[in-house]
Amino acid sequence: MKSLAVITFIALFAVACGGDSGGDPRVDELVAFLEEESAVDDVQLTDSENRCLAEALVAGLDDNLLDELLAGDPKDDPPEGAELVLIESLFDCVDMNQLMVDSMVADGATQDEAECFAGALDAETLETMMTAELTGADPSPEEEEALMAVVFEVMFTCGGFDE
Repeated sequence: MKSLAVITFIALFAVACGGDSGGDPRVDELVAFLEEESAVDDVQLTDSENRCLAEALVAGLDDNLLDELLAGDPKDDPPEGAELVLIESLFDCVDMNQLMVDSMVADGATQDEAECFAGALDAETLETMMTAELTGADPSPEEEEALMAVVFEVMFTCGGFDE
């Protein structure tokens, strides 16, 4: 179940990263919000990832959800109703495998452990885990079975994590 904690961290961290929009005031406002938290994080997104994420969130969220997001703390969970847009935006804009590796290394895993763990998760499995974690929705029985298989594979092939 440590993998779910890592995925949760990645999802929450990704909300806290920033960039520059090139003109849209809402994108600029979101970029400023994201950059504020990004300045203190160990793992940061590239400028292009930041820009893409901000633009995708502005395009995908209605004004009320965007206002709620901007009024909150970047370290908090996204507002209810924004989770799926956030997850889709992350997978469209960010190299989630590299983000996971960087995040795990920043949290104390070795590079080899982090690469093994991240390599065991395909994008579909990672997206399923993040969706379940952020929305609170249970995965289907088939998805749950696939997730458990990945957890066991990681435990047996990647070794134990000291954290």
